[in-house]
Amino acid sequence: MKKYVFLLLTIGLFNNVFSQKNGSIKGVALDKAENKPVSNATVTLLQKKDSMLVSFSMTDKTGKFEFTAIPHGDYRLLVTHVNYHSSHKYFTIDDAHKTNEVNIEMTDKTKVLTEVEIKSEAPPVTLIDDTVQYNAGSFKTLPHASVEDLLKKLPGVKVQKDGTIKAQGEKVQKVLVDGKEFFGNGPKVATKNLPADAIDKVQVYDKLSDQAQLTGFDDGNSEKTINLKLKKDKKKGNFGKVNVGGGSDERYQGKFNVNSFKGARQMSAIGMGNNTNAEGFSFMDILSFTGALSQMQKGNGNVNIQITDDDPIAGLLGNNNTGINTTFAGGFNYNNILGNKTDLQSNYFYSHYNPNKQSNIQRQYFLPDSSYFYNQNSFSNNINNTHRINLNAEYQADSFNSFKITPSLGYQQKQNSTSSAYNTLSQQLIKNNEGISDNLSDNSGYSFSNNILYKHKSHRKGRTFSVNLFTNLNNSTGNGELAALTSFYDKAGMVINSDSINQVNNNSSYLKAYNIKAVYTEPIFKHSLIELSAGQSNNKNKAEKATYEYNSNSGRFDKINPIFTNNFENTYSYTNGGLRFRNQTKKYSYSAGLSWQHAELLGLNKSLKDSVLSKTFYNFLPSARFQYSFTKFKNVTLNYNTSTNQPSVSQLQPVPDNSNPLNIKQGNPNLKQEFIHALRLNIAFVNPFRNRNFFAFVTLQQTNNKIVNYDKINSLGIDTTNYININGVFNMNGTLSWGFPIHFLKGSIDISTNTTMYKGQQFINAISNNIRTLTAGPEVRLDMNPTDKLNMSLTAGLDYYSTKYSLPSARNTNYFRQNYGTEIAWQLPKGYLFSTDFNYSINTQYAQGFNAKVQFWNASLSKQVLHFNRGEIKLSANDLLNQNVG
Repeated sequence: MKKYVFLLLTIGLFNNVFSQKNGSIKGVALDKAENKPVSNATVTLLQKKDSMLVSFSMTDKTGKFEFTAIPHGDYRLLVTHVNYHSSHKYFTIDDAHKTNEVNIEMTDKTKVLTEVEIKSEAPPVTLIDDTVQYNAGSFKTLPHASVEDLLKKLPGVKVQKDGTIKAQGEKVQKVLVDGKEFFGNGPKVATKNLPADAIDKVQVYDKLSDQAQLTGFDDGNSEKTINLKLKKDKKKGNFGKVNVGGGSDERYQGKFNVNSFKGARQMSAIGMGNNTNAEGFSFMDILSFTGALSQMQKGNGNVNIQITDDDPIAGLLGNNNTGINTTFAGGFNYNNILGNKTDLQSNYFYSHYNPNKQSNIQRQYFLPDSSYFYNQNSFSNNINNTHRINLNAEYQADSFNSFKITPSLGYQQKQNSTSSAYNTLSQQLIKNNEGISDNLSDNSGYSFSNNILYKHKSHRKGRTFSVNLFTNLNNSTGNGELAALTSFYDKAGMVINSDSINQVNNNSSYLKAYNIKAVYTEPIFKHSLIELSAGQSNNKNKAEKATYEYNSNSGRFDKINPIFTNNFENTYSYTNGGLRFRNQTKKYSYSAGLSWQHAELLGLNKSLKDSVLSKTFYNFLPSARFQYSFTKFKNVTLNYNTSTNQPSVSQLQPVPDNSNPLNIKQGNPNLKQEFIHALRLNIAFVNPFRNRNFFAFVTLQQTNNKIVNYDKINSLGIDTTNYININGVFNMNGTLSWGFPIHFLKGSIDISTNTTMYKGQQFINAISNNIRTLTAGPEVRLDMNPTDKLNMSLTAGLDYYSTKYSLPSARNTNYFRQNYGTEIAWQLPKGYLFSTDFNYSINTQYAQGFNAKVQFWNASLSKQVLHFNRGEIKLSANDLLNQNVG
């Protein structure tokens, strides 16, 4: 911790020392002909020698502007306005000129004499209403850079190591190309594939929801969006990129993208293949079958429908975080304007994903009166093939009516193979059991969803009507094989029992769902409106599993096992109606509403007689929102909402899952729906002119009838997991972030801290175990550009973890995790480029025999070749210290 204190004190000392060598400049922008002030002009402060951006601002109503805390040096002041020709002035900050005052005269474009030649210059950053626009040419990037590399240069935009983008402190949800989606909603697809030199402008803004665009009232559901405006020559031409590589240990990787744009028509093809765990263009953002249900979740606003990893459809998806992954993927994107009224966006995507994973697990389990140890070695080999087609067509019938249809079709095949060897030991390290298992499965399934939205607005602003119909159909079938042998021992080490499993199973599942919602808004005052809504939803799940034992008499798997055979149907439907009042002014906005919900949950187990579950829920779901804007970029927002969450099929289905012989899971058909209260506070203070920002995000959540595990562990060490409802589960997540420039290092620094608190409960052998966890820690990141040819970043993070249990025998844990890293990209003479990254992590909680300290180092050296440096030869080395442990 002392290291961080020293770092912060050092930063403060540097700021104090260099603030003594700072100056200021202020002035007024004036119309040259009429000698009147020019308001809302963009004023950009640039270094004289290389035109690098220092800061930017806008003139006020009287045409005034001011910059302070400017380090000593020579500068150029550029003033631009849409109705005036650009003007600039040079000035110097030194001991003799600490304060500068200037008047900038601007010439009206409509009054320029023909014999006078005035050249315009695009400023690096421009404010257009609520949009921050960056001129891409003002930010220098290395050769063959991607859009992701360009975004790292923009003030107020941060790109994390995994490619996640944050703008003005918020996560970017969409990246558009000339206003159109690029291969669906995945923001990383465009940023990782399109070249930086194809971009003319980068626009950052909050994209309002369809409903907010219709009414003109912000409903709080906006998405942080980046729009990439292409250069004119790219809009009517072809461009792309191809790279291939091979290495030691039979490693290879390749990637390509080809683009053909002409006016409104956009055609792109992308592809990749590797066995180096490189995502390439984040294809996992595109694969998710659960995207259809997330659309339904957004549609009703009050019902949270989830698909967990245990669900048949969601279970088809893979995890690309561990193991050695072999990937082949590619797709095609086509966007165009058909006629004068239809905007079509479409894409197709295919992926082949093959992760191989070898794991070594050592765990300690705590019981009310004792504890035991569990060890497992396993190897898994999975193959996942996915096809997906997305369409988005919007038809503008006239100025007041429009239709939008968004169908999506996906098909997936997945084969899993897992082999495991395991054992458990008592607290005295005496063997309780040991065994081996082989688990095979082969599943296939499809998902089809469609969203139809009709919007109507009248001549009177705020009076609107919309209907949204969402439908979803999922279906999967498969079969599996399970072979396992587990032996159980007494205290003397003698075998007292053996359990042999030799089974095959056939399974199928489907989901049929629809959600329809109608919304009517009526303005009642100058800045207010009333929103009336009504909705109906129906969600029907079915899961069927037939398990057969091996019959030694017939030599076939024809003996049905009734314990592991089940046919379960679950139907969840609701009807709701709501009333909401909204008020919106220039400084503040607020809304308050109340929805009534009638929900029914019907479960039917066809394998058991008289096994019918029928539950009815009546809920009032209040919601409220308040936002106060001090300025355009400084606001405080408080949100409160309530929602319900139904149990998943696997949590309701009373059939045991014995895929892990020592951990058998079984659903509970008597579960109730969860009721969630959520309170969220957002504070955003952004100064885009000086690249300074402060953000605070705090979320409090309380859940009643929370679904938690109920574990029973017998004397043989077999854990049977069931599910029950409890009350009083509490979550808190908080993030603070502070960023500002460090001029003397030609960089910026971000200081952030994250805090998570959880209060929950689980049951072990019918005894309650109350759990309280706390995670907190700061992180510091310093990004520097000492020269145009050198980029550097340094990171340091410290996390503290604390967990407390109520069970007397449980061991409370308190430990630290540290992480340090650096990245360097250096453009050398004669077209060479050297890049390296180093990460050092320390985790004091790892078990003995596992690396608690890991040094991970990668490096590469490349050379530009071919005409106009359009080619590159690169030599790269991963994990130079051979420390990677997954």
